[in-house]
Amino acid sequence: MPRLEFSERFADDLASVTSRRVEAVIMRALDNIESFGDFGSPIMPDSIKLRFGDGVRKVVVRPYDLIYTHYPNEGVAHVEALVLARSAR
Repeated sequence: MPRLEFSERFADDLASVTSRRVEAVIMRALDNIESFGDFGSPIMPDSIKLRFGDGVRKVVVRPYDLIYTHYPNEGVAHVEALVLARSAR
């Protein structure tokens, strides 16, 4: 079970979410990441890989992609950002 670490960017992104339903889905996704570090998909648009690095994963939380990096050897999942899925190419 990885320990979750949150970037300032993610904190800012989460603060901008106005839907309680979407916020609840994000929290469930974080629980899944914490339980299963490799929970998300490694299939990523090039723009996301360029911004956050090759090892990132995503969990779709419509209308966002929750972006994180899992470091299994360190027991950490670093939550990077919420990115509007339609803007990631």
